[in-house]
Amino acid sequence: MKPKRLAELVIAPAPLKRKLQQMLERPHPPQSLLLVGAPGVGKRTLARAWVASWFCPQRSSEGHCGACEVCSKWSATGEHPDLRILTPTPDQIKIDAVREARQWMNYAPAVAPYRFVILEQAHRLNPAAANALLKMLEEPPDRYHFVLTTPASDLLLQTILSRCRVVRLGRVPTSQLTDYLMQVRALSEPEARSVAELADGAIGNALRWTEPPDETASEPETKRAKKTEAPVSELESLRSLLNLLDELSRAPLEEALRLAERFREICKGLEGAGEERSARSALATGLEYLIVWYRDSLAIEGGPHTVRFQTHLEALQHLSRRFSSHDRFSDLQAITEARRAILGNANAQIVTETLFARLLSVR
Repeated sequence: MKPKRLAELVIAPAPLKRKLQQMLERPHPPQSLLLVGAPGVGKRTLARAWVASWFCPQRSSEGHCGACEVCSKWSATGEHPDLRILTPTPDQIKIDAVREARQWMNYAPAVAPYRFVILEQAHRLNPAAANALLKMLEEPPDRYHFVLTTPASDLLLQTILSRCRVVRLGRVPTSQLTDYLMQVRALSEPEARSVAELADGAIGNALRWTEPPDETASEPETKRAKKTEAPVSELESLRSLLNLLDELSRAPLEEALRLAERFREICKGLEGAGEERSARSALATGLEYLIVWYRDSLAIEGGPHTVRFQTHLEALQHLSRRFSSHDRFSDLQAITEARRAILGNANAQIVTETLFARLLSVR
């Protein structure tokens, strides 16, 4: 899709947005900008809005004008003649892609005052590609600039990091994200809050989950009937996961194996949903939500306002009464170790069944 204006974006923390807008008032963009933030916080959206702002001869602190000749060159899919985007294919950015970008940089901008290269998931550069990029950053052609994105700055070579201006994106507060979803997606307050809690401040995820489905009403009924049933969405899987955690808080030990199996099945719905969501990372994501659940069960003792999953207070209170804080803290450590084991190629069935049996055991 075409880039949004910088002023339209919800960026956390709030002072960061003002700082970025002030940078647009300068005569030239920084040579290399590194956007750091958790998956789903809006790095990709901000990168395109940033580039569109500097392309536009009529730019202001609000961003690009959207009406000039340069802005009109943006395609509906977000392409522009003066922009190159490098992404992992499938799990690495390879040296051939960097070399092609370097060759493209031999030419002057087509319509904009600058040319930009965006490297999404720059931590996925393989060693040869990273070294080739470093040379480009050290000796960039005139009027060429770079935007890199990554979930953590320490995943990049220190030599690349030292040549970038770092911008760290935070998570949008749940209350602010709830209000925003009610405004842009016309959700009810309970629905918006539920999505915001699951997103944990990752506004990109929240918007993706609540994107309106493709219109099919105008299609002939026979054509619609031939369509296969849509797969379970990531949002539906996450809601099922929270319902399972709700059940886990009340279940007897005899239900441990059944719930562990159900947990693994739900996590299958999370595969391929994130930037790099393999089967194991999907299970790890499910365990991350379980970690937050147990943290909430400890935090609730300080008052419900400290809890992330506000829509599940009753189950969290039940869990806090059922097991001592010492036991729940010990369980929290066990969940963390289980997540580490899953990412370390341990047997998923054994790990989850052992974990769930522990969580339901009375000590």
